[in-house]
Amino acid sequence: MSGAITIRTEQDVVDFIEGGRPTGARMRWIWILGLGGVFFEAYANAALSTGLAPLTEQLRLTPGEVSLLAGSSMLVGLILGPVAGFLADRLGRVPMLIAAKAVALLSAVLATSATSYPLLVSGRALAGVAWAFDFAVVMAYLAEFLPIRHRSRLNRWQGIWYVATTFNLLLTVGIYQLGVGGSIWRWSLGSAGVIAVILGVLQVFLLSESPRWLASRGRMERAARSLRQVYEVDVVAGASPDVPAAGAPSGPSAGSSWADFGQLVRGPYLRRTMLAVVTFYAQGLEYFAIGWYLPVISLRLFGEDFAAATLGAALFNVFGIVGGFASGALAQRFTIRRTMLIGFALVALVLIMLGALFDNIPLWLAFTLPALFLLLHSGGPAPGGMSLAAAAYPSNLRALGSGVTNMAGSTGAVTGLFVFPLVLDAFGPGTTIIIMAIVPLIGFATSVLIRWDPEHDPAVSNATPALTAKRVG
Repeated sequence: MSGAITIRTEQDVVDFIEGGRPTGARMRWIWILGLGGVFFEAYANAALSTGLAPLTEQLRLTPGEVSLLAGSSMLVGLILGPVAGFLADRLGRVPMLIAAKAVALLSAVLATSATSYPLLVSGRALAGVAWAFDFAVVMAYLAEFLPIRHRSRLNRWQGIWYVATTFNLLLTVGIYQLGVGGSIWRWSLGSAGVIAVILGVLQVFLLSESPRWLASRGRMERAARSLRQVYEVDVVAGASPDVPAAGAPSGPSAGSSWADFGQLVRGPYLRRTMLAVVTFYAQGLEYFAIGWYLPVISLRLFGEDFAAATLGAALFNVFGIVGGFASGALAQRFTIRRTMLIGFALVALVLIMLGALFDNIPLWLAFTLPALFLLLHSGGPAPGGMSLAAAAYPSNLRALGSGVTNMAGSTGAVTGLFVFPLVLDAFGPGTTIIIMAIVPLIGFATSVLIRWDPEHDPAVSNATPALTAKRVG
């Protein structure tokens, strides 16, 4: 086939992508629908929190029941994150993303139509399954279409997160104005199911499987077809080399096993795993130093009306949107790790200031410091750990590593959810916020001590390194 590009190994696929060839319309859909999954998960998470107050009142829930309801999806996601990553490395990226939307739809139907507390909790537990299947996989999936020099673009997911949260807040206010009253939470959760259906259908028809993953499994014909779809050039699969490199997959049977968990903490991957896990845990926990405070600030600034307080929360999220989208450009300039490092340091400074001034803080500063926190948090620490994990491993470990890192972030959030109120009760708000400044300082120290930048030291493939994609003349 004259002019066709031949691929024989995973390294050939890596070299092809690193070549920076122009992409077609399919690649735009991959970005839209991949980040659309992030949008959905953020939206689904916000759908409960936005309607939590009227839900609690309508169903007459106790504080313990509210805590279990709010934390159920997070706890399930925490447990299943590594499992979802393992399955994605074994079964493929796209099947897991589509399965996440199917589970999310079932979750929305159960929660929206729930007539009892157990049904509602079951629906939220399924939302945790969808979260694990989606978020633990999508970053690995997107990373495998990006050349090394563009890996900083992964940080954009944080901006999408805040856009989704804000969209849910605004949509909920709009629906509330129609007079749905205390049932607003059902409409909020139900709207998440509609988005899941739309995304799921589009993903079935428009997502191409990761060619890197296919090649790592020895499926070169499918890898070539995926490259043709995304790059709109002639790519064909050639005969495999007679003598594969040591440690390379031997063919289609090569793939993930439970022993792969051990690889994440051995050799060159130990430092990368520690950097991603510790920093993503820290960002998940540090948010609780301010997150709990935002509703209080909104009430003080905008009053106790549901619509006004919700719009106030949306105003705070604007700072998260700005920081989240700026994080990609900042990481491009400074690298993901350095951007995260600077963000952790500045977040710690803001927390110390807020804690020290808390008892006599003027209203304008009570707004400014939390807003500044969200700007700095979303601009560096929040997206960094997950972006690093997506770039830290070869294809056969990438989703697993992302799943373990996602588990660390969920663990940080769960720790904050249950531990922060205890510290608050023991020390009061001002001292508690100062104590919480230790968390970003730990993230800062980790980013300083573990100097690994995927932009300069990328993960290697499992393939024969000496071969490159060749043209057939």
